[in-house]
Amino acid sequence: MQHLGARSLTFQGNRSETAPMTWGQRAIWKAIRWLDDDAHYFNIRRIAKVPPGVTTAQVEAVLSTFVSRHEVLRTRFHERAEGPVQEVWAEGALSLAVVEAASGAADDVAAELARELVSVTFRHAEEWPFRCALVLEDGCPASAVLVFSHLAVDFWGVRELERDLQQLLAGTGSPEPEWRPIDQARFETEGPGAARGAAAVEYWRRTLHTVPPTLFRTVDGEARPERFVRMGMDSPAAAVAATVLAERCQVSTGTVLLAATAAVLGAYTGHDTVALQLIAVNRHDERTRRLVAPMVENALFALDVGDDTFEQTVRRTFLTGMNAYRHAQYDPSAVDEILDEARKRSNGALNLGCFFNDKRMHDRWENLPETDVGPDGLRALLSRTRVTFVGSWERQDATFFLHTGYAPDTCLLYLLADTELIPRNDIDLLLRAFETLLVDSATGTLDLADFRSTRAATSIEKNLGETAP
Repeated sequence: MQHLGARSLTFQGNRSETAPMTWGQRAIWKAIRWLDDDAHYFNIRRIAKVPPGVTTAQVEAVLSTFVSRHEVLRTRFHERAEGPVQEVWAEGALSLAVVEAASGAADDVAAELARELVSVTFRHAEEWPFRCALVLEDGCPASAVLVFSHLAVDFWGVRELERDLQQLLAGTGSPEPEWRPIDQARFETEGPGAARGAAAVEYWRRTLHTVPPTLFRTVDGEARPERFVRMGMDSPAAAVAATVLAERCQVSTGTVLLAATAAVLGAYTGHDTVALQLIAVNRHDERTRRLVAPMVENALFALDVGDDTFEQTVRRTFLTGMNAYRHAQYDPSAVDEILDEARKRSNGALNLGCFFNDKRMHDRWENLPETDVGPDGLRALLSRTRVTFVGSWERQDATFFLHTGYAPDTCLLYLLADTELIPRNDIDLLLRAFETLLVDSATGTLDLADFRSTRAATSIEKNLGETAP
């Protein structure tokens, strides 16, 4: 890899303006400030292929247009006395690093550059929330490396940006987006947006009166090497079983996975009511679907996982989940006040540190293995399950965080846990308990009451005894 220096990309937008951050921006701003120098954890990387025949000068022009079209890419973020603000600049410049890759090595070089750029925390008050680099091969543009701050975009917004950039590189391009973060901020402070936020705050207030303040005992929050561990499970059997249950209950597979998460967590901790925070996309109309900004906030989901069968739990999860997602757009500072009230009621025990996030863009798996969905067929698939170590961190703002990944032929589940509360061996146990619940429920060989009396439920007595009710 040969570094050829940096080019200055100028941009020219329609307005300079300062406004409060949107609710979505404020939600991620809180997490970014908490992580501080480690906030690069939230950075998002993408690599865009450059079509053959496009010159370096054309790529530079496209990237300049790209930033000019999207206000959030030329925005700086900082605190003022009145609160966190977004400051849009009408004009300016950003740097484009250019490197030459050896013949045949462009993809590897692009991946290496992406790793370098994504590993540096953005200084939001001094730099744009967007970095880019261009990889040449045999003197011609091969790939554009893009890194975004999560304060500027969420994963939905990144898809909009990727689509727009590819269209610009192809010489087509759609009209500029009409709804931008500053417009969203205004909507949230007046009229229907503000009313929606107030209703959501009241929902949080009511729901917090119905849930245990915590599912786990209280531990210190000190950072320690490898305290937080993420493991992943690749399970074709879970995918087939979740599909069977979804069709039987006439719900999405995402609803089945959420119900299973609540049931496993309830069994593990010994609680009949489980509270989870869900990651809500909050893209409900065409205007917000095209908005390039973080819209994600947490939804508060509370479910009784007591004596019903798992299928009954799945059906109740659908309505409960829909209600939680309906109330997931709000002023984070207003919900913080509600949380402070609940924390005082619980004498400081409140900890809503359990999360679920279905990150798939597809609800159904497109290439499931063909198998008999009876006990023998599904159990035969269990031999293909793999559980692997993904990574570890000194600190995270979660106790239990289960999220999905997408592959067309298997269920990918990833569980991050605080090993002070969930020992590393039990992370494996919980993932496999999740699979067992789905498979045995799909085949009619286990109901939820039976599941609660299995090893998943007894682990609480061994490791977390003082939290059992």
